[in-house]
Amino acid sequence: MGGVKVVRRPAVASITIDRPEARNALNLEAMADLDRALEEVAGWDVHAVFIRGAGDRAFVSGGDLKELESVRDEEFALGMARRMRATLDRIPALPMPVVAIVNGHAIGGGAEVAIACDYRVAADDVTIGFTQATLGLMPAWGGIERLVQAIGRGRALHLLTTGRTIDAKEAKATGLFEEVVPRADFEDRVNQLAGDLTDVPLAALAGMKRAADAALPYARPELAAAATADFARAWAADAHWEAMERAQARRRR
Repeated sequence: MGGVKVVRRPAVASITIDRPEARNALNLEAMADLDRALEEVAGWDVHAVFIRGAGDRAFVSGGDLKELESVRDEEFALGMARRMRATLDRIPALPMPVVAIVNGHAIGGGAEVAIACDYRVAADDVTIGFTQATLGLMPAWGGIERLVQAIGRGRALHLLTTGRTIDAKEAKATGLFEEVVPRADFEDRVNQLAGDLTDVPLAALAGMKRAADAALPYARPELAAAATADFARAWAADAHWEAMERAQARRRR
């Protein structure tokens, strides 16, 4: 898998988004690779799956706009949104806990990947932001519903409509991160967490996840059609491409 690496250790699998040249942004190939990785680990008898970005600068910095912005039509956007939403919906369907190891900044689509995981452990120097509004877009991969579920409607809409990026401390206070660890201790804590989960029987882990999902489902496929259609219309609109041009001009300054 080109931009996604999968490693199976004795009891924990790691999926790493490995595109350092693009700050671990997801292009179409990496999106497909992530889908295949999640399908692969579904058949493994591991106690947990950790999802992280390569290096320590970025978890996932969203979709790779350098590639994706070359196609501006609504049909393309709709297909992309449907595929990635279905990919992230694989996560709650897995029998084992899936943990976002937020080792770097999680921006835009990267925040959607993080919130799709069962919970999030972050280094204390990272930021997270559902920044799609700043580009004239909206999250389309299930992130809106999951964010509302995780932190409440008002807080979620505040982050979504402003496109704010927040630091790890605020993210933990709002309930977006479950645990924040000093950078110097981060990898040790990740290894400790792997050991903690390894000590819990597989049947117990699977049972807890099933019960949690029964109480509050973490995937809402019945909402997909409307959400992806709204995203596709926003993608094709002139306002989105004008916002993209403004964002690119700011980066060039």
